[in-house]
Amino acid sequence: MEEIKRTMITGASDDLIEIEGEIREEFSAWDCTNGVITCSDGTFLNVNYDENGIWRFKVDFKGSLFERKEEGSVEEDTNDKVFFKEGLKWIVFQENPSVALK
Repeated sequence: MEEIKRTMITGASDDLIEIEGEIREEFSAWDCTNGVITCSDGTFLNVNYDENGIWRFKVDFKGSLFERKEEGSVEEDTNDKVFFKEGLKWIVFQENPSVALK
């Protein structure tokens, strides 16, 4: 079996965010409407399970390993997918974050 050298973030059903590839993880996120994902390369994503039942990942900052984002489709019942080049060390998800900016 070929080893996957990149990482992909997507959603599954209404309660999971899936990380596949070089990093493999699942985050429980039941009907999340206000979440964030941060990655070791500096990428920052806003996370939303929208009213159409689609996981949306809004890219607020593209880190050094960010590759691309594919938009999900209501008609095709597919979620957004975010792809990274090889080299991510960690991914953190937080629902309803408290953030202070100056």
